[in-house]
Amino acid sequence: MSSGIKTGNGFSGQRGQTIVEFAIVLPIFLALVFSVLEIGRAWSTKQALTIAAREGSRILVLPYGAGLTYNSESAVQTAALNTATGYLGSSGVVVDDKVQISLVRMNPGNDGVYGTADDPEPEVGYSNAKRGDRVGIRITHTFETPLPIILGMFNNLNSQNSIAMGVTCFMEHE
Repeated sequence: MSSGIKTGNGFSGQRGQTIVEFAIVLPIFLALVFSVLEIGRAWSTKQALTIAAREGSRILVLPYGAGLTYNSESAVQTAALNTATGYLGSSGVVVDDKVQISLVRMNPGNDGVYGTADDPEPEVGYSNAKRGDRVGIRITHTFETPLPIILGMFNNLNSQNSIAMGVTCFMEHE
């Protein structure tokens, strides 16, 4: 016989529903958190590449490498490359075979970039530059990510776990 008084809390059937909802939401939440962290890491790497190219270009464009005395044009070029490499290393970007740093030069009124593998010009620096010439540094980097599916929308390579990043910074001789 029933007395009409309910025993228990009446929520015993919902305990399993809560666990199922949590199991569905947790992977989505974790994917969102880790993708935000990974995008932040990629953005930080891109900023490090940009600043390293700018600092290296600054050495090339100023007479004798920003007020420092170098014995030759090749010493200025080496100092510019070392400055860019040093900045990348100090900002956490590992300089290995995934990072290529090269000197580039562009003459005024010319759309082409010299100093690349397609059109090499050995002299890139201050001593032979004319007013309006632009010299700089090009840095390319293959950014490795453990979240290939999340960051696949930014992918420029065939590989699913890396993103191609490139920066070219020119400064003009005055």
